Amino acid sequence: MRSPFVSAAVAAAAVIALAPLSPAAAADPSAIGDVVCSGGSLNVQYNPGITFSKNTVRLTANGEMGTCTSSNHPKITGGTVRIESALTAACPGPIGPGYAKVTINWNDGSRTVIDQSSLRGSTQSFSLEGGSVANGTFAGGTARAHVRTTSDQVELGAACATSGLTSYAAAIDDFAVGDI
Repeated sequence: MRSPFVSAAVAAAAVIALAPLSPAAAADPSAIGDVVCSGGSLNVQYNPGITFSKNTVRLTANGEMGTCTSSNHPKITGGTVRIESALTAACPGPIGPGYAKVTINWNDGSRTVIDQSSLRGSTQSFSLEGGSVANGTFAGGTARAHVRTTSDQVELGAACATSGLTSYAAAIDDFAVGDI
């Protein structure tokens, strides 16, 4: 005959073993936060230069994020950005679509790395959409940006027709990261 203690222990173990497991809780979007920047600038470079023939190129863009605001991270007011991508391009477009890696070093010393953000555009503008903030500030969030060329379009066309467009200046109209 079993003791009441052993019977209770067996019953408790059976309830625990047969109870459905609850799924892990997803990240709380309010904990991720967000940041929105505007008025920044980029120096966009292509290697090899873009011509009127479609070709695979490496895009590298470096610059300043402009003025940034974040309610969850009020010390973030700006930063530097680097965008890297290998994609197909031709003058005047399309450029991409392709995937870009974006690294942002914020003025407060923190960093955000965004993997697999979709990049597409032309020699007049490009956009970044989606991707996943892999690590750093705003991890678990996503990204969105709109960038427009500020270089002279006639000069860009001339570069396309000769040795290839290798660089131009651009403005960041808006760049949002996090729970957007």
